Amino acid sequence: MRFLFVPGLVLTASCLAAPSLTIDETDEAITVSRGDQPIVRYNKALQTGPEGTDSIYHRSGYLHPVFTPTGQVVTGDFSEDHAHQRGIFMAGTNTLFRGERVDFWNLHRKLGRTEHAKTLSTGTSNDSVSFTVVNRHVATINDAETTVLNEIWTLTARETSNDYILFDIESRQSLATPDPLIYQEYHYGGMALRGSNLWTPLESNPDGTCVFLTSSGDNRQDGNHTHVRWVAMSGVIDGEDATIVTLCHPDNFRFPQAVRIHPRMPYFTFAPMFDGEFSIQPGEAYTSRYRYLVTSKKPDPKWIESQWEAYRD
Repeated sequence: MRFLFVPGLVLTASCLAAPSLTIDETDEAITVSRGDQPIVRYNKALQTGPEGTDSIYHRSGYLHPVFTPTGQVVTGDFSEDHAHQRGIFMAGTNTLFRGERVDFWNLHRKLGRTEHAKTLSTGTSNDSVSFTVVNRHVATINDAETTVLNEIWTLTARETSNDYILFDIESRQSLATPDPLIYQEYHYGGMALRGSNLWTPLESNPDGTCVFLTSSGDNRQDGNHTHVRWVAMSGVIDGEDATIVTLCHPDNFRFPQAVRIHPRMPYFTFAPMFDGEFSIQPGEAYTSRYRYLVTSKKPDPKWIESQWEAYRD
């Protein structure tokens, strides 16, 4: 696995003059706000679903809600169709540990899960706020639980103009035991994003819809399992346009990574395991970086591409 550099970001003087980002940690969560408005929340405590939700879906260690600049919730959680998809999260699906299949993604299979372990740090500067946490990836084999991976997440939110929100996630996965974890070839898994529940087309929500756009100019159908620099998911939430974009850093493993775009649901994932098996071995760390852009507008591919160019530099 490759170790990656931290990309720089050029900021205007107006951004630097009046920092507005704050960070607040409680027993429940870490919340980043801009002024009086929260923009992203990391869930430390176990989150429980609506009444009647099976407890197998209760979970921690993920981002939700993520807000647009005008206050709409652009991520989804405990959706009616797939309650295990959790805002922004990282999970392997078809993996092998000690010769047994482990699935950290599909909680109902009871083969594994991810969860918050501890906070390492929080911090502020003139142009950003950040926090670093540890998530555990826990395997369930023959009714016994073993922590397989320790994953360190660092989230950095940066000062921007008021018309968009920007934050970075660095994920660093390392083994918690002497035994390797094998990511087998599979069509999804990795860093995932579940969009707004209002974008979920169901009998109870027939108008749910969202639109995808990739860096290659493809839509939902044509973009699935292509190799791209970024993916935008957009739609209308409470009468307002909303877009969330994920930029894939060029030093990420197997860049440009394959992307799984679901044919119906509002979710996608950067999935390097689509291109074949890989593993995390003793003494190695699997590091990946992604940048998130959130606007209250329809996607502008020229602007997104300029943001990706800034990210790669």
